[in-house]
Amino acid sequence: MAEDRISSSGTRIPDRGWKRWTPRLLAGAVGMILLAAGLLKSTEMEIFIRQIRDYGIISPPFLLVVVAWGLIVAECVLGTALMTGFLPRITIPVSALLILLFLCATAWAWLTGVTGDCGCFGSWISRTPGEALLEDLVLLAALFPAWLRSRFSPGPSPRPGYFAVAAALLVGLFVPLAFGIPFSSVNSSQEGGMNIGRELSGVQGLDHADLSSGEYLMVLIETDCPHCRESVEKLNILAEDKEAPELIALCPNDEEQVMMFRDQFQPAFPVARIDRDTFWRLLGDGDIPRTILVRNQEVLKVWNHDIPGRGDIMDPTSYPYRSLQ
Repeated sequence: MAEDRISSSGTRIPDRGWKRWTPRLLAGAVGMILLAAGLLKSTEMEIFIRQIRDYGIISPPFLLVVVAWGLIVAECVLGTALMTGFLPRITIPVSALLILLFLCATAWAWLTGVTGDCGCFGSWISRTPGEALLEDLVLLAALFPAWLRSRFSPGPSPRPGYFAVAAALLVGLFVPLAFGIPFSSVNSSQEGGMNIGRELSGVQGLDHADLSSGEYLMVLIETDCPHCRESVEKLNILAEDKEAPELIALCPNDEEQVMMFRDQFQPAFPVARIDRDTFWRLLGDGDIPRTILVRNQEVLKVWNHDIPGRGDIMDPTSYPYRSLQ
C-alpha cells in the first residue's frame, strides 16, 4: 500500500508511483557515492591528507588529520543515512551542505590550479577539479527532489536505519585507525635533510645495485596509483636511455602486488620494496610518482607527479640541492 505525504497544513497528499520512488532512489544513489568515497579514503588516510593539504587551504598537520578524519566519518554516516532514509529532514540538507563544501573547495582548486586531482576517492579514481565540480553539481541537483519530499515525510525513521547509521559511524571512526593514521609524517618534507643511504638500507628485491654510491633515478610509486601506472611508458623511455642514470622504482606494496604490477605493465626498470614509514619519509610533502635524482647519497633534484624529460635530468645547472649527509 502506497504511503501518503502530509502537507504543512496537515492535509494528506496521495503519493504513488514514480513520484514517490524517484526522490528516494536519487537520495539513495547520492548516499552510495558518499559512502563509497568515505570507505575508499578511510583505507589510505596518508594520501587523502596530502590531497587536502595540496588545496592550500589548511596547513597545520594536526588540523589536516582532524579534517580528513571528520570528512570520512561524515561521508560514511550521511551516505548510509541517505541510503536507508534515516531522518531525511536532517540528513538530506546536511548532505547537501557537505557536497556544497566539496564544490567550493574544488572550484577554488580549479580556479587557482593548486592541484590537478580532486581527491574525492583518494587514489582509486583520479579526476580533475573541473570534473569533480560538475559531478558535485549533479549530486546537488539529485538531492533537490529528495529534499522537497522530505519536507512532507510522515513518521520517524525505521529502526534498522539507526543501527545502520551507528555502524557507519563506527566504520568511519575505526577503519582509518586500522589502516594507520600518519600523525608523524603528514607534513614532513625531506628534501633538505634525508640521508638517502641510511633510509634505503632495508630495500627488498634489489640485489644488483648499491644505493649508497653512484648515480640513480629513484622513483617513488604505488602499484595501484593511476598516475604511476600512466607514467610507466615515460619511465621505460628513461630506463632504456643508456646515458641516463639507472632508474629504480621504490614502492611500499607487498610482493604479490609488485608481481602483478610487473606482469600487467612490463616495466623496463626494477621495482624494489621499502617499508611504508620509509616511503612516506622519502615522499615528504611531495606527490607520487616522485622522481629523485641521487648521486653518492646527494639529492640533486626532485620532481613531483610529472616524470622529467631527459634534458631536465642531464642539465646540471638546474640542481638546487646540496649534500644531505
